Amino acid sequence: MDRHKTLWESQNATLRSIQDNIKSLKASIKSLEDKIGNDGISGNYSANHDCWRYSTNIWKGCLRLYELKKLQYELEGKDSFGMPKKNKS
Repeated sequence: MDRHKTLWESQNATLRSIQDNIKSLKASIKSLEDKIGNDGISGNYSANHDCWRYSTNIWKGCLRLYELKKLQYELEGKDSFGMPKKNKS
């Protein structure tokens, strides 16, 4: 399989994962806001609320996209900023 196609597919899968986690984070935040509004300090809250998991997954996805972009630049013969590599004399 073509390396560029595989890379493109990985980038898109990671982007979809980030989008899914953003939707889940928004729903989790809404649920938490409702709980705070309804229960205040008398409610039971979790030290491992889903917001943490979704936020961490988003961060990991962004890091993966960053790494995949660097790999793309390397395959294209560019430096880590996407600029053509300069010949060292």
